[in-house]
Amino acid sequence: MKLLIINTNIFCLTPQGTAGYAGIEYLCAKLAAGLAGRGHTVTLVSPEGSDVGVENIEYIYTGLREDEEKSWARYRGRLEQGEWEVILDESWQRWAMMSSVGRDPQLPIVNHFHSHFSVYQAQPSVRYPMWVGISRGHADELTRTWGVACKYIYNGIDTDFYRSNGQPRGGRYLALGRWTPEKGFLEMSLLAKRLKVGLDLYGDQEIIGSVAYMQRALQEADGIFVRAYGGVSREKTVELYSKAHGLLHLHRWDEPMGLVPIEAMACGCVPIAMKRGGPAETIVNGVTGFLVDSDEEAAELIKRDAVKEISPEAMRKHVEQNFGLKTFVDTWEGLLLSVAAGERW
Repeated sequence: MKLLIINTNIFCLTPQGTAGYAGIEYLCAKLAAGLAGRGHTVTLVSPEGSDVGVENIEYIYTGLREDEEKSWARYRGRLEQGEWEVILDESWQRWAMMSSVGRDPQLPIVNHFHSHFSVYQAQPSVRYPMWVGISRGHADELTRTWGVACKYIYNGIDTDFYRSNGQPRGGRYLALGRWTPEKGFLEMSLLAKRLKVGLDLYGDQEIIGSVAYMQRALQEADGIFVRAYGGVSREKTVELYSKAHGLLHLHRWDEPMGLVPIEAMACGCVPIAMKRGGPAETIVNGVTGFLVDSDEEAAELIKRDAVKEISPEAMRKHVEQNFGLKTFVDTWEGLLLSVAAGERW
């Protein structure tokens, strides 16, 4: 299979995904490396300096965080000449679809989407938009909104990388994400201070939805119950998952999937998450973590120290069986091969 993968241009790719913590780019790097390792011919659009550690990948370099229309111009000619059997678009603005509008047959572009569909005013004006979401609920939402078919494939993680390093667990909870209203950092800070439990917040402070929200959340970090930090590397996240008492993931939106609870479970860190969006599908309530409908339900679990009721072995097995990197690449390989053979939706 001859494949073009269009990455975002937000972060450079590395063999571990990215230098920092970035979900979309991590998965793009792992999928490109995995498919190239299986003998497929992969061309990867990514910022200059990217290298996923596999020799037989061709790179089309973009500028770091340049406008995506400018990035499109770098590969547009080859795209419109029909060079690739399948195109997997992971970008935000979907400029590749402009090369398919009015074209018959249309280009075999698969649109893999990781966020909320409200960022788009309408679907691309093509007969087969070929959307792929990252959870069942995520795909169902697009179908309800636009009335088009949408497949889904759960994201995966490298379970050899994400495993407990064996250090003793401390008494402080962990929250990991971005300082945006959807992630609920402010609300979790207020909850921790009310319950007088330790909470360490780690999150990117550059790509955020509201400066005012971030500043308000940072003000609640008193250095005693709540401590605030910036973004961290993937290596650091393993250390954090390994020593945290548990993970608080009290998101305020229908998160499409959420890699953080999965990474935490793989490292033996019990998640307490809102029962909405992806975590409602990836966490088995009472077996591999806890799902709650409110902060008050989370508070009751914290008060009784419920995280001690969950088996680290059960969490690890659950992730390996359902969200491992091999399963992720296997599933994507099957779908992309079906597109190369002519499937459309």
